[in-house]
Amino acid sequence: MKSMEKELLDALDELKKAMETDSRVKTLETLEKKIMIDPNVILLSKKKDAAEIAYEEILAYHQEKDPEAQKKEKELYLAKKELDENPLVQQYNAAYIVVRDLYMAIDDILYKDFRKRSFQDPLEE
Repeated sequence: MKSMEKELLDALDELKKAMETDSRVKTLETLEKKIMIDPNVILLSKKKDAAEIAYEEILAYHQEKDPEAQKKEKELYLAKKELDENPLVQQYNAAYIVVRDLYMAIDDILYKDFRKRSFQDPLEE
C-alpha cells in the first residue's frame, strides 16, 4: 500500500510541475498580472462594479420592469460590454477559456468514474 501511495504522490507532483510550466497556464498568469495593474482595465472594472451596485440597489425598491431599474440595467450592460471589449481583457478571457478547458479535461480524466450520472444515455442501455 505504501508503494501505491508514493506512486500517487509522485504522479500528483509531476502533474503539479507540468501545470506550473505549461505555456497556456503561464500565458494566463502573465495576462492576469497585466490586467491587475492596467489603469484602463482598473477604471473600467470600477465603473462596472459601480453600475452593478447601483442596479442591485434600485432592485431593492423597484421591479425589473420599472423604467429606473431598466435604465440601471442598461448602464450595467454597457459598462460590462466596455470592459469585455478591452483588448487586454479579451486576451485574458481567451487564455482563461483555454486553461479552464484544460482543467476540465484533467478533471474528467481523474474523476469521471466517480461522478453520479444525471441522465442515462439511451445508446448505452
